Amino acid sequence: MEHSKTARAFLGMNAAFSLLTGAALLIAAGQFAELLFANEAAWQSWTLRILGVGLILFGVDLIFLATDRFTTKAQVTLISFLDSGWVLGSAFLLVFAGSHFTGTGAAIVAVVAAFVTFFALGQYLGARKILAPLSQASVTVSGGKILAKVSRKVDASQDIVWRVMSDHPGYADVADNISKVEVVEGDGIGMQRRCYGPKGENWLETCDYFEAGRGFGFRIHTEADDYPYPISDLHGE
Repeated sequence: MEHSKTARAFLGMNAAFSLLTGAALLIAAGQFAELLFANEAAWQSWTLRILGVGLILFGVDLIFLATDRFTTKAQVTLISFLDSGWVLGSAFLLVFAGSHFTGTGAAIVAVVAAFVTFFALGQYLGARKILAPLSQASVTVSGGKILAKVSRKVDASQDIVWRVMSDHPGYADVADNISKVEVVEGDGIGMQRRCYGPKGENWLETCDYFEAGRGFGFRIHTEADDYPYPISDLHGE
């Protein structure tokens, strides 16, 4: 999902800032308490350490989102919403509890809020560019078997769609793990095709379901000695 690059870039910056800030609070909570608060109290250091742990966990979560090219618009928008909450909370503290902070402490709170505002705006604007994927996928596990389904609506006639679907050599053009597909023999039920991986590994598949113009299915010969993947049984339709 190339449209997520901007959002993921800001998520990455947000992650780095959150991790650094969280680590600083966790390691030097006492020193930050002296910088931030006008009057010393025992709860301050512990509160900052808890905040530091929260920021680190938040930063780790952001790393996962920033490195996932399928990060959704809703996920990025939620992070922007949480960042906005931080900014509003900081403003509330400075306005209604400003006397509890030192001048340096108030400045630190304001600067951090400014960074978070920058991240929130960048993420929000980036999220607006994210388009919902055309394909919808789901994976379920039951009885030791994995069932993966992918569906996609196509603006084309049934005849054109069927011609693309049944173009077996063309399968290699859209499958990342396949470099070549060749039809070995037959047509329809019983047809065999051989698929090749990027390193020359290959395997045989036999058509065991065929409905012209609508669909077909293949049984992959995973029992073969040279089958390259650790799968005992595989069928695709």
